[in-house]
Amino acid sequence: MNKAQSGIDELGLLLEDKPFDLRAFFNKYILRYWWLYALGLLLGGAGAWLYLRYAIPQYQVKCTLLIKDPATSGEVASEQLLLQELGMSGANKNIQNEIPILKSRTLMEETVRRLGLDVTTTAIGRVRNSVQYHRSPVGVERLDSLSKAYRGKVLIQPLDNQRFHLANGDSSTVYAFGAPVNLKNKGSFIFHRNPDVKFLTPLQFSFRELADVAQGFAGKLNIKVVGEWSSVLELSMRDEVAERASDILNTLVDVYNEAAIEDKNRVGRNTLDFINERLVLLTDELETVEKGVEDYKRRNNIATASDESASRLLEEISGVGQQLSELEVQQSISRYLSEFLSANRGQYALIPANLTLDAGGLNEQINAYNEKVLERDRLLRTAGKENPLLRTLEQEILAIESNLLAAVADLQRSQAASASLMRERLGGFRGQASTIPRKERELLEIVRQARIKENLYLYLLEKREETALSLAVAVPNSRLIDNARPTSKPVEPQENLIRLAGLLLGLMLPAGFVAIKELLRDTVHSEEDIRSQTSIPLFGSIGFSKAGKQLVVTQGSRSAIAEMFRLLRTNLQFARSGKGCQTVLITSGISGEGKSFITLNLGMSLALSNYRTLIVGLDLRKPKLHRYLDMQGVSPGISQYLIGETNAADIVHATPLHPNLSFIPSGPIPPNPAELIQTERMQELMDILQQEFDYIILDSPPLGLVSDALLLNR
Repeated sequence: MNKAQSGIDELGLLLEDKPFDLRAFFNKYILRYWWLYALGLLLGGAGAWLYLRYAIPQYQVKCTLLIKDPATSGEVASEQLLLQELGMSGANKNIQNEIPILKSRTLMEETVRRLGLDVTTTAIGRVRNSVQYHRSPVGVERLDSLSKAYRGKVLIQPLDNQRFHLANGDSSTVYAFGAPVNLKNKGSFIFHRNPDVKFLTPLQFSFRELADVAQGFAGKLNIKVVGEWSSVLELSMRDEVAERASDILNTLVDVYNEAAIEDKNRVGRNTLDFINERLVLLTDELETVEKGVEDYKRRNNIATASDESASRLLEEISGVGQQLSELEVQQSISRYLSEFLSANRGQYALIPANLTLDAGGLNEQINAYNEKVLERDRLLRTAGKENPLLRTLEQEILAIESNLLAAVADLQRSQAASASLMRERLGGFRGQASTIPRKERELLEIVRQARIKENLYLYLLEKREETALSLAVAVPNSRLIDNARPTSKPVEPQENLIRLAGLLLGLMLPAGFVAIKELLRDTVHSEEDIRSQTSIPLFGSIGFSKAGKQLVVTQGSRSAIAEMFRLLRTNLQFARSGKGCQTVLITSGISGEGKSFITLNLGMSLALSNYRTLIVGLDLRKPKLHRYLDMQGVSPGISQYLIGETNAADIVHATPLHPNLSFIPSGPIPPNPAELIQTERMQELMDILQQEFDYIILDSPPLGLVSDALLLNR
């Protein structure tokens, strides 16, 4: 019961939480491996330096762009303001639509074409290559269609200021700068030397597809709205050449504005084409009518009206006729517009604008229709035909188109009613003019027809001038607030962060190595390793012996390991209670850890102190003590005693090492060592031996492999 309780107490001490010892942790995991941490810091710092030395820096360039809202006044602007206040889609929707337009392939391809970025010049370095943009010592010019269509790479190497080597396949040819270079299946090129830049390293010219280059730069372009309801966009790009990124952003904005102006001018050009077609027809008609007036006057010898009353009546008729002429001009415009809408219905064609009087907001509807058509064309450049936004926009356009047809029809009916009233009034005046000579009446009608044609002609000329002026002063949809400028400081790699990461990695790798090493360690390095795992008293520690012999404790030996055994002997003496025999069990976790070595030298150390000492070879499976003592042929042994073949006195043998040191060999290896140790004869033997010796040292099998040591512990 006492032994069981002692085992429970021991287990409780093992499981009991121990306070964290910072100093012990520092000594064990850091101070002990200081050289490893120093090496890690050195390698981490060197790695960070090498990375920063050869990493390609990335520069970030930004510009801000104000997008002008086409509907900034009137009822439409009020509705958008109300939607914004309600937290619904408003003007910000137009800003969001401009983002995919700015990132469209069409605009970026035009930007790349203008800057000539489909040809990249790269300086070939020893470790890394660098793009030469506007600082290349050599420029290239493509002379024919074959060279312009060539996609590949050309490598040249400097020879002197006048000549260079060009690698073409497996061969290398010398060419002169400024002279045509004809390459098979590649075309003709001219390489121009820039004397302001030194030509020291090989240059590689890469000719790529315009679309591929544009796609690459479009992937680097980032666009975001500055503020929730703001009309300002921030364009940013990261590139290894800051000047190139700056040129791309600025040129992209120019291309975007030009495309926006081009969209606006499409409406004006359509209007001009429409007006010019009508003017051609009216010119012929007007010439015919004017010639008819002149011929009629000449044939009938008519100059002016004959009397004052007739003159006043003719003026009345002329005034009403003038109004009717203006109305008929508007009827002609309405008829032209109706014919245009009917002929282009569902084709999303731009409608000639500002041709009619603003009756019922017709011009506003036409402008809204044209804005939607232009928005559809811009969206179609970046989205497919099945895009939901595109379909919604097309439905809106068709709805406006239907409303326009209805509005034009209403306008035509209103104009027809007004013209009918004017004709009735004009008919009354003509009844009164029956007294006027027939020739003058006929002339008046001819003049009225001529005036109608003339007014229509002048009206169209005025509209043509207005349209041409609007084309000349067209403004873009956006205004560049801050243009893109190259920066001198790269955003990547971040030097301080890389250095810190290198140092941290230099610490973490050794720390991880030490942690894994300590985790996988299965050997005892210090007494603290044992004390941290058990509360059993520690009597001493024996270091690893490199002497090459098993017996290290002899008379007069002064080696360090001999002193360790003497210290262990002293601690055992202090722990000894009374004058009786003390039994010491020597075991280990696995075979080969030195238990037989400890047994022999501890026994010799005790014998040298005049203690009657007995060492017992109880490792009945792999006995070694008899070889260490050079007593291989000694018999009988303990296995023979346990099976009853001999008595206790016969198995105790004197050793040649010291008179106080005796030895019981293991004897023949039995098939059942554990069962023999459990017999009563083992207990009887121990009782007999304890009467004759001061110390009995038992050399047992490894504790971690077999149960013999546990059985002997009783």
